Amino acid sequence: MTDLDAGATGRLPRPFLLLWTATAVSNIGDGLRLTALPLLATSITTDPRAIAGVAIAERVPWLLFILPGGAWADRLDRRVLRMRLDAARALVMAGLVFAIAFDRVTIVAIYAVAALLASAEAVVDSSSMALVPATVHERDLERAGGRLSSTELVTNGLIGPPLGGLLLGAAMVLPFGVDAASFAAAAITMSLLPGHFRPDNANADQRTPMRRQIADGLRWFWSRRPLRNLALISTALGFAGFVGASVFVLFATQTLGLSSAGYGLLIVPSAFGGIAGSILAPKLAALPLPLVLSASTLASGAATWAISASSTPVLVAALSAISTGAVLIWNILTIALRQRMIPNHLLGRVGASYRFLVYVGMPFGALTGGILANSFGIRTALAINGIGLVAIGLLVPYLLRGIAATSPSSSPD
Repeated sequence: MTDLDAGATGRLPRPFLLLWTATAVSNIGDGLRLTALPLLATSITTDPRAIAGVAIAERVPWLLFILPGGAWADRLDRRVLRMRLDAARALVMAGLVFAIAFDRVTIVAIYAVAALLASAEAVVDSSSMALVPATVHERDLERAGGRLSSTELVTNGLIGPPLGGLLLGAAMVLPFGVDAASFAAAAITMSLLPGHFRPDNANADQRTPMRRQIADGLRWFWSRRPLRNLALISTALGFAGFVGASVFVLFATQTLGLSSAGYGLLIVPSAFGGIAGSILAPKLAALPLPLVLSASTLASGAATWAISASSTPVLVAALSAISTGAVLIWNILTIALRQRMIPNHLLGRVGASYRFLVYVGMPFGALTGGILANSFGIRTALAINGIGLVAIGLLVPYLLRGIAATSPSSSPD
């Protein structure tokens, strides 16, 4: 029995389990840093503009590196690329640990660390997503996606942030030291993954200029109507979702009157809802996909709409869990669909093109949410978020009609 044959026995194959372990370990470090890095910045300056710069440094590189990262994932061995970037991230964090230990850290150094890690993460995500179809049977793509998504929620949302705050309180250097160790452990784990994970025509692609290779991926992606429609819907969902997400903290603290600690507790059920969604998604894979995706979008929209009219934190927490669970169902099923539709030698570029389009819509949604909340109130912004999701959900069956007929064998090269 081969490693991949393990899927037939009910457990996921060893190659995937190594990829999952590396992802889980590095995500624990990400969760620590999510809390610790902004807090480290506040120990240097209290200027809100300087603190906001950390978030900017964490996001802008994504848009700059996501498309080249997809091309690298199609030119190089994806396992080696991921392993080397994990090792590089460990070195970056070790440098920050050194700077903190010797009292040499500055706000510019924090920006540099945030930008370098975000740049690497944009590439790592492309290589990791392209690795999944090579480490599991096609029938297990939803299970694998659910495992990865739920792990990210637990490590980034439940374990990492509070642990990061506790470690920072014990010693400022601790969370960053653990983060460096997590990247090193992830690199070692990836080194244990057997085999080669370089696309068959990678040598030919290396002779192709990077710009042309990226353009080829974009053209292939845009010429496939089902994939293009799916990306446009996901972009609209990202835009609508960030209309509410951008002002949710204000809704919790100003409208519901919660403290910072209360806000932290309010978002915990969302993570559990996401975990439930990641468990449920593979069980829904046998149903007509457009209808499942429509129902999940409608559920998320209805829950968000109800949140806008709610004043009870417990009810808001429960509704948030429903919304997040529905979002995870959408994400897991659509990622598995894309992994089946896209040829192996294009997985990096086409996946990056898809995510680039989605990520572009998010900041515009956040900007719109801020404008709506300022002009018409926070509840109005959340209500429009919910209404937008419901409207999109009603259109999904029409826009994705016939998409279930797409299979790996029918996907053109």
